[in-house]
Amino acid sequence: MNQYRYLLLISLFLLCGCADPSRPSDLPPLFPCTITVTQGGVPLESALVELVLMPDGQKFRPSATTNADGIAEILTYGFTGAPAGKYKILVRKIIDDDPVYGINEHGERVEISYTRYRVVAERYSQLETTPHEIEVPATRRGVRTTVDVGEAIRIRVL
Repeated sequence: MNQYRYLLLISLFLLCGCADPSRPSDLPPLFPCTITVTQGGVPLESALVELVLMPDGQKFRPSATTNADGIAEILTYGFTGAPAGKYKILVRKIIDDDPVYGINEHGERVEISYTRYRVVAERYSQLETTPHEIEVPATRRGVRTTVDVGEAIRIRVL
């Protein structure tokens, strides 16, 4: 019977006493937050999603990049979730396209330049103009939402 008590105590010590040393001490509790981004109703892959606490001024900015299904599992300082609060949702996506190729000193074909394009309207990446908001509740159940960023665009970025 005593051996089980020792095993229980050791297990509790290992589970509770091993805080992640890379987690900042001032990082508040985080709660699950999942945002699905669509563009014209189609999942948008590789878009950067950022949450800006209202009013702005947070030290840690929750963010994530969408996967092939347009889903962004929000992280804060590399840890899953976002602090509780009301946020504006910013979405950006820039692609590199129109590559120009040349030949390097070894005779190999290599890309020497490309053109950058914004494929999500700028209004969705600006705090003042984005229409999307989310409230992250202080609950382990978390929150899920879907935002649409309008029709696809292709604007050259200088």
